[in-house]
Amino acid sequence: MTTSVRWQDAVLGAAGTGGLFLLWELASRSGLVSTNVFPAPTTAIIGTLQTVPLADILGHVWTSLGRIFWGFALGAVLGTVIGIASGWYRALGVLTRPLIELLRPIPPLAWIPLAIIWFGLGEPSKVFVIFLGAFFPIVTSAYRGMIGIDPALLRVGQTMGLRGPMLLIRVAVPAAMPDLATGIRIGWGLSFGVLVAAELIAADRGMGFMIMNARQLGDVDVIVFGIILIGAINLITDYAIGAVIRRRIGRWHAI
Repeated sequence: MTTSVRWQDAVLGAAGTGGLFLLWELASRSGLVSTNVFPAPTTAIIGTLQTVPLADILGHVWTSLGRIFWGFALGAVLGTVIGIASGWYRALGVLTRPLIELLRPIPPLAWIPLAIIWFGLGEPSKVFVIFLGAFFPIVTSAYRGMIGIDPALLRVGQTMGLRGPMLLIRVAVPAAMPDLATGIRIGWGLSFGVLVAAELIAADRGMGFMIMNARQLGDVDVIVFGIILIGAINLITDYAIGAVIRRRIGRWHAI
């Protein structure tokens, strides 16, 4: 039953996305939208493939995915550990939460000057900016999941003889998994959202670089193609992450 509902959701989502692209295509083809400013999706895709070698496009994708993976992985590990610890140990939460809430609203773009000073113009500065995009939603979701645990669950664990770290691992963390799963998927999406900003830092490859380079050249087709490409890869990988979460953690733990 649940699998059937998930497949229905996926089909409806694909249909909705296809309908949106169809409306975009029709609006551009009919002249309602200027093709010089916002070309049709098919025009942007065909135009890009005619001017940019496929090998170059795949190279940009591979480079960006590498940066996203490392930035997200660091954000997920640190965000999960700090969020769980802050929610479980009250004294630690009192210390960490004000600092996190102070830094959380700052957009990753604002950190670029400091990233360059701290890490230079190489890959670490780009990974750091993506890390920031993933870290804050994950640490916040982990913390909220921990403080939102039903006290009755903890009392049940205690009556079974669980104390300290065992109570945390066996009861608290599994109970917080729905929030953790939500934070991970939001963090993954935001990693793509800050990709273009991260690749402003002296990049010579990547999907964000491809878009910014096309802007300098005035190539609207490549700009639109890059936007579609980032969105499509994010959508596909998000579905994949959701499937892994449902398989490894539980169907009810994934949105």
